[in-house]
Amino acid sequence: MRPRLPALVLGIGLGLLGGCATPKPPAPPPPTEAQRLAEEVARSTTEAQALLEAQDLLVWNFWTEGTQGDMAATYTGREGLFTLEAIRKIERLRQLDAEPRQVRALTALQSHFAGEYLSQQLAEVNDALANLEASLTFQVDGHDVRWHELERLLANERSALKRRALYTAATPALERLTPLIRKREERTEALVRELGYASYEAFGGELRQADLGRLGVLAEEVLQATEAPYQVVMERLSQRELGQAYAKLTRADLPRLFRGREVEGLFLKGEGLLRAHGTLAGMGIDLGEMKNVRIDARADVKRKNPRPLALGIRVPQDVRLSVKPVGGALEQVRLLHEFGHALHYAFTQEPRFELAKLGNPTVTETYAALFEDLMDDPVWLEEHAGLKDKERSDYLAAASAHKLFLIRRAAGRLLYALALHRPGADARALYQAMLERVDGMPASADDVARYLVDQEDFFQSADNFRAWFLAGQLQGQLKARFGPAWWHSLEAGTFLKGLWAQGNALSARELARGLGDEGIVPDVLLLRLGTTLGVPMKLGSHEEPAPPASAP
Repeated sequence: MRPRLPALVLGIGLGLLGGCATPKPPAPPPPTEAQRLAEEVARSTTEAQALLEAQDLLVWNFWTEGTQGDMAATYTGREGLFTLEAIRKIERLRQLDAEPRQVRALTALQSHFAGEYLSQQLAEVNDALANLEASLTFQVDGHDVRWHELERLLANERSALKRRALYTAATPALERLTPLIRKREERTEALVRELGYASYEAFGGELRQADLGRLGVLAEEVLQATEAPYQVVMERLSQRELGQAYAKLTRADLPRLFRGREVEGLFLKGEGLLRAHGTLAGMGIDLGEMKNVRIDARADVKRKNPRPLALGIRVPQDVRLSVKPVGGALEQVRLLHEFGHALHYAFTQEPRFELAKLGNPTVTETYAALFEDLMDDPVWLEEHAGLKDKERSDYLAAASAHKLFLIRRAAGRLLYALALHRPGADARALYQAMLERVDGMPASADDVARYLVDQEDFFQSADNFRAWFLAGQLQGQLKARFGPAWWHSLEAGTFLKGLWAQGNALSARELARGLGDEGIVPDVLLLRLGTTLGVPMKLGSHEEPAPPASAP
C-alpha cells in the first residue's frame, strides 16, 4: 500500500500542475464588414451560378430537342436571391475592395443581379408583351400573316407593290404593342432609380462598361464619315439587285435589297460545319476532339432549331454547340459566328465565374465577329467556297454594303437612345430624324409608327458597334503577323488562345491595347469596307472612350 501524501504536498502539486496548464487562447476578433460581406456574396454567387447553369440547360434542351422547359420554376426556392438588399451588399463590398480584378468581378456580378432584379419586377409586362408578339398577326389579301414572318416574306417577295402592302398591313398590328411597351418603359425608369442609379443612361453605361456620351460622339463621327460613301454604295446595290434607283425604294424593300448575300449553289447543306472545322484545323484547333466541347450536329431532329447556337453551360468545363445543316450563305455566317463564341468559352482559363461567364459581351462578340468576317474575306471565300472573279465581287459588294448598313443603323440607334432618355424628348420626331439620316431615305408614317417597337434595352447597340470595329482591328493584326490566310498558321492559333484564355476579364479597351492600339479604332474596318466597295471611307485617328467609373 502506497503511503498517502500530506495534504499540503498534494495541494502544492496540484497548484504547480495548474500553473503549467496551457492558457486558454483569446477569442478571435469578430469578422470585419468586408469579410462578412465577402462570405455572403460568395454564397449568393454560387447560387446564381447554379441557377444560370440550370437555365442554360433548359435553353439547350429546347434548342436541340424542342423540349419545353419551365424557366420560371428555376427560381423556386431562390426568391430571396436577386433582391435590392443583395445588390446593395455587392455594391458595398465593391466600395470596400481596392483590388482591380475583384472590383471588376463584383461589377460584373452586380450587373447580373441588377438585370435579374429588373426581369423579376418586369415579369408581368414582359410576359404579356411576349405572348402578344407571339400571337400577333395581320391580314393580307384575306390571309393571316404572322408578325415574325414579315422580314422573311419581304426578302422573298419579288413584287415591290406586294412588299409595300405587307409592310403597311403590319402597322396596325404593331401598334397593339404600344401600350405595353410604354408601361414597361415607365416602370423601368422607376426601377433603375430604385436600384440607386442617377438615370437610365447611368445604368446603361455600367452594363455596357462604356462612357455612352463619348461613344455617342464616335457614333456621330462614323455617320458623318460614311454618309456620302453610303449613298454611292446603296445606289449601286439597288440598281444591281432591284433594277431601280435607291431614291425610289422604301423600307419595305430593304430585306429584298440585302438578299443578294445569298449565293445559290455554293453553300450547300451539310458543308458549313466542314468549312468551320477545316478553317480551325490550320491553326491546330479541333473543337470536335476537345473533351469540354459537345457539338450536336444531328439533322434528323424535327423540332431542333435550325439556327446555330453556342452555349457556355459552365465555362470552360461544359461548352456546347448546336448545328442543324440547312445550307446557304447566311447560315454559314451564323455558324462561323457561333464557332467564335464556342472557341472563346472553350479556351477560357479564367477560374472565376464572374469573369468567365458574366460581364459585358463586347469582347466575346468581337471573337464571334472575327470568324463571321471570314465570309467577307476574298481569300477565305475562294479557298473554302470556290468563290472567285465576278461572282465573288458581287457577293462581297452585297455583304459589305449590308455591313455598312448595320454599322450605320447601330450608330443611329445609339444616338436615338441617348436622346430619347433625356428630358423633353419627342420620341416620334427623334426616330424619324434618325431613320432618314441613317438610311438615306424619307420616313413614311408606317416607318415612324415603329418608333417604340424598334427601341432596345439599355443601349444594346453599343456592344455590336464596338465589337465590329474591334474585330476589324484583330483581323488586321492577324493578317499583319501571320499572313493574309492567317487561319493556316499554328502561331495564329497560339496567339488567339492567349486572348481567349482571359475569358471576360479583359475589357474591350484592354483587348485593343493588347493589339497595340490605344482603343477601338473604326478606321481598320472602314478601310476594308471602302476598299471592297470602291469608295473611300476614313474616320481619322480616334481613341475609344474609357469605361465609366463605378455607378451607384
